[in-house]
Amino acid sequence: MTSETIKALDAKFHVRSLRDGTEFQVTRHAIKTCEVFRNMFACCDHDNDKSGPQEAVLDLDETEHVLSTLFRLIQQPPDPPPTVNSDGTRPRFIFDAGSIIPFPVLPSMLQLADKYGLPESIICSLHLHVQANASTNPLPVYAYATTHGLPKIAAEASAHLLHPPLSSYTKEDIQIIPTVTAYHELLRLHEYRKYKLRDILLNEDIFPHGYGACSVHKQWAIQLWEQKRVHLATQIEAGTDIAGEMRDLAGQLSSCPLCHKALTAAVDMLQYKCRKVARTVDYVPQDYWLDVI
Repeated sequence: MTSETIKALDAKFHVRSLRDGTEFQVTRHAIKTCEVFRNMFACCDHDNDKSGPQEAVLDLDETEHVLSTLFRLIQQPPDPPPTVNSDGTRPRFIFDAGSIIPFPVLPSMLQLADKYGLPESIICSLHLHVQANASTNPLPVYAYATTHGLPKIAAEASAHLLHPPLSSYTKEDIQIIPTVTAYHELLRLHEYRKYKLRDILLNEDIFPHGYGACSVHKQWAIQLWEQKRVHLATQIEAGTDIAGEMRDLAGQLSSCPLCHKALTAAVDMLQYKCRKVARTVDYVPQDYWLDVI
């Protein structure tokens, strides 16, 4: 079969796939960052001191595709995905074409990195690519992160699992979550947000303590606000934008500047308070339990 040659600057080294016979021409300098190969070189060098130098051919029980991926990771390590706020605790990734490695190929890459002892810098970069996929593949990323003990990535993915409600997922969808505990953490996040959002909504008035009340339309505005929020309170889910929902009253109050101003202030306050409610599993209070609802 035709060999694939990987360019290098020093002595040649051959790795052959036992699955299909494909040979890869690599170099010691290029792959010595890999712990497995580095240890192998140390053993070979010790033997060569006794028997003289030999051109080494290493047979590995891997397919051509797997070995190609491995050597690409070693010789051309992936850059971390670009971010807007690289110093922040929760990166905001820039989704340029080709800048993010698609999630379906990342688990196999990380498995190879672990199996062959690739440098920590490569593993960290791959983990960032997993995290960057959280917004587009939240459930698979959450499942992967909770399976492999990656709490920061699991938390990032949970922020993108607020909508739709967990009850809308099929049994097959949910089964990829590896443990009951991991599912329970998601459930706690959803129920906590519903509890807090409902509490915020039902305790926010359009004219708090009578402030900004319109003497002509006060009762009518209060009635509209009350009807809207009582109905909305029965429909709240973890991803509900209650400020946006209540803002829909603007059309009915647009004819009165005072009422419209009061509505805008009340909605802005709702928005401010809702932003402070936990959006990720790691920010749900540990003493919160489902039976408090």
